[in-house]
Amino acid sequence: MSTHRSRSPLRLLCAVFLAAALLAVPAGSEGLEKLTVEKVSEPGLSGSVPARLAWHRDGKRLTYLRSKGEERDLYSFDTGDGQERLLLRGSALALPGGTGRLHPLNSATWMPDGRRLLVPADDDVYLVDVDTGAVRPLVKTAAKEEFPTSSPDGKRVAFVRENDLYVVDVNSGRETRLTTTGSETLLNGKLDWVYEEELGNRTGLAFAWAPDSRAVAYLQLDQSGVDTFPIVDFLPARNEVEWQRYPLAGTPNSVVKVGVVGIEKDGSAGPERVVSVGAADDYVAPQIVWTPKSREVVFQQIGRAQKELRLRFLPVPREPDEALGAPRTVITERSDTFVNLLLPPHFYKKGKRFLWLSEREGYAHIQDCDLAGKCRAVTRGPWMVDARVSFSAAGRGQALALDERSGFVYFAATRKDPRQRQVYRVRLDGTGFSPVTTEDGTHRFVLSPDGRHYAHVWSDAETPPQLRVSSRDGTKRWTIEDNSDAPILAFERGTLEWVELMASDGSTLYASLLKPADFDPGKRYPVVVSVYGGPHAQTVTDSWRHVSPFEHLLASRGFLVWKLDNRGSAGRGKAFESAIFRRLGQLELEDQLVGIEHLRSLPYVDASRMGITGGSYGGYMTLYALAGAPGVFRSGVAGAPVTDWKYYDTIYTERYMGTPADNPEGYAASSPLARAGELDGDLLIIHGSSDDNVHLANTLAFAAELIKADRPHRLLIHPRQKHGFRTTADRIARDRATLEHFERTLKPALPEP
Repeated sequence: MSTHRSRSPLRLLCAVFLAAALLAVPAGSEGLEKLTVEKVSEPGLSGSVPARLAWHRDGKRLTYLRSKGEERDLYSFDTGDGQERLLLRGSALALPGGTGRLHPLNSATWMPDGRRLLVPADDDVYLVDVDTGAVRPLVKTAAKEEFPTSSPDGKRVAFVRENDLYVVDVNSGRETRLTTTGSETLLNGKLDWVYEEELGNRTGLAFAWAPDSRAVAYLQLDQSGVDTFPIVDFLPARNEVEWQRYPLAGTPNSVVKVGVVGIEKDGSAGPERVVSVGAADDYVAPQIVWTPKSREVVFQQIGRAQKELRLRFLPVPREPDEALGAPRTVITERSDTFVNLLLPPHFYKKGKRFLWLSEREGYAHIQDCDLAGKCRAVTRGPWMVDARVSFSAAGRGQALALDERSGFVYFAATRKDPRQRQVYRVRLDGTGFSPVTTEDGTHRFVLSPDGRHYAHVWSDAETPPQLRVSSRDGTKRWTIEDNSDAPILAFERGTLEWVELMASDGSTLYASLLKPADFDPGKRYPVVVSVYGGPHAQTVTDSWRHVSPFEHLLASRGFLVWKLDNRGSAGRGKAFESAIFRRLGQLELEDQLVGIEHLRSLPYVDASRMGITGGSYGGYMTLYALAGAPGVFRSGVAGAPVTDWKYYDTIYTERYMGTPADNPEGYAASSPLARAGELDGDLLIIHGSSDDNVHLANTLAFAAELIKADRPHRLLIHPRQKHGFRTTADRIARDRATLEHFERTLKPALPEP
C-alpha cells in the first residue's frame, strides 16, 4: 500500500468551523493543578449523574440512585413541591443472613405497588419496604437467582435459576418451577454469551411477562453445538480454567426457540410449549414483547446473514394444553448489506396499532403501523431517530415514548446536528413537529407516565452532565444535578476545536482537535490520534464524554489529541454505516488518513511525531493503520485488539464481513495479522488475560507473527482483567504505560547531561 503522501489531495468541506475553544479554560488556568495518571482513574472525577431514572407510577415523582464512593442511595424528586427526598440509604440495608458487605442498590426496581423495591443481592432476591426500610428475603438459596422481574399485577416474581425459569409468590413465598429442561447447554429465559453481547444490550434477560400476568414468554437457547474456549486464571499455582462457549465467525451458533409457559390459578405451572420459528441458524432478538391483550408474543427474527429482519406475531392459545400456533410475519425489513436491530414494537394501549422504527428509507424513522403491517411515516428526512440512546434496562433514557393522551410521540434524534441528540415531539399523523430541548449538546430523556413531565440528562463538550426535570409545556424546570463541583473542573484541561472534512465519496467527516491549555501556535506539537472507527458507534459527539480525563492528561503533557469518525460510524444513516461492508479497515483507514492530511497542513503540527491509539475495534484500527500506512505513525498503543476477524464472534463479524468461507478475500484484506510483518512503528499492545470478548489469542497470534518477522514490540498483559479493566490499579498501570510510550516515542529525546 502506498503512503498517505501519494494519495489524492485533501478536499476540505470546512477546515475548522469553530476556531474558538469549546472547552474554555478559566482565567488564571496557569495556576491550575495538572492531572496525573493516578487522578484520571479516580471514580467521579468527571462528575456523576444519578442512575436508574424511573418515574413512579403516580407520574409525579422521579426516582434515581445517587452514588458516593461505593455507596448508592435512592432518592426521589417530587414535581408537586419541587423537593428532593432521600428514600433509602444503601448502607442501611442489612440483608438477613447476608455477608455483611455493603449492598449496592444499582439493580433495585420498583414493584407495581409503588412502595416496595425488588432488590437482587448476593445472588438472592429481596423485597425492601421503602417506608419502613424493612428487608424481606423473597428467594434465598445456595444457587444463583438471576434477572428477577415482577409480574404486571405484582403478585409474582419470575427469575432464572440454573438455566430454568421459576416464579415465586410474593405473599406466600411459594416457588413454582416453570421449565425443567435447563442444563449447562440448554438455557431457558437466559442468553448465551454472544446473544448477550451482540443482541441483548449486554443483559442476559430473555423472558417477558404477559400483560395479564398469566404466562411468561421466553427464549430457549441450545448451545451444545457452540465451540468452547479456555479463559485461564494464571495466578493460582495450579491454573484455573473457565470454559466459555464462544462461536467464532463461520461456526455454529446456539439454536434458538420461542417458548411460552402459563401459570394456573392455583399457581402451578402449565406445560412448557416451545416452538421453532425458522431456520436453525436464524437469530431471534431477545427483546420479546406481548400484544396488550396477552394473545400473541411478538419477536424479531433475523436470518444468519443479517440481510433480512422479520417482525413476527406468535398466537398463544388461551388453553394451556393447546400447542402454540404458527407465527405470522407482519413486517419485513431487507438490506443489500445488513439490517440493524433497532427497537421492538411499541403498542398502543388498545393494541390495534404500534410504533415501529425502520431504516428502509435510509435513516431510522418512526412508523405508525396496524396489525397487518401497513405503516405510515411519522417522521422522515435525512436524519435519524436514535435507538441507541434507549437504556431502559439501566434506567438512563428512552429512544421514543408515546403519550396517548396528547397524541404526541417523543424521541431523540440527530435532526439538528449528527453530533448532537435533541429531543423532539410530533403527532402521530406527522404534524406538530417541534423541539422539546433546544440547548446544543446531547440529551437523554424519560417521559413521565402521564406525559406531563420529562426528566432529561444534558451535557455538551464543555459542560458536565446535568439532570433536569421539566414540565411538558416548559413552564417549570428544575435542575437536580449540575455537577458544577465535578473535581476535574479544578484541573488544567485542554481546549477543543471541531473540524469538518470531506471523504473521497463526498461525505462529511466530523472530527475534533484537543489542544494543550497553554497552546502556542508558534510551536510544533506531537499528535496522538484517538480512534475507534467501528460500525454502529460514534465518538465525535457534542457531549461531556467526548473528551476523556486521560485525553486531557495527554493535552497537559504537550500532545494534540485528534479524533475523527470515519465512514462506518453511527449517527449518519444507513449508507454511511454500510460503506464498510465486507472489507473492514479499508475505508476506515482511508478516512482517518484524510484527517492526517489535514493535520499535516497545520503549521503547529509536527507530522514526524504522530501516534495512534484505541481499544477493541480501536485496537484493531491501530494495528491496521501501523501496517497499512507505513511512514505515517511513529508509534501506537493497541488495547485488546482484534487481529484477524476469524477470531471474533459470529453475530458481529458476519453482520459486516459475511463468513470466512463466503468472503475469503475480504477477511484476508482486513487482517492485521496477515500483514504483521509490514508493521511500521513502535508498538505497545495491552490486553487482559481473562478477556472473554476479544480473546487473548488475538494478541498472542499477532505477537508470534511479529517475532517471526523480527519486528520489535512491547506487550503488557493484565492478569484476570477482562475487556474493560475493572480495578483501579490496572487502569492506572494501563494509562501510565500508554503515556510513557508516547512520551518516549513522540517527544524529542532530552540532551545528554
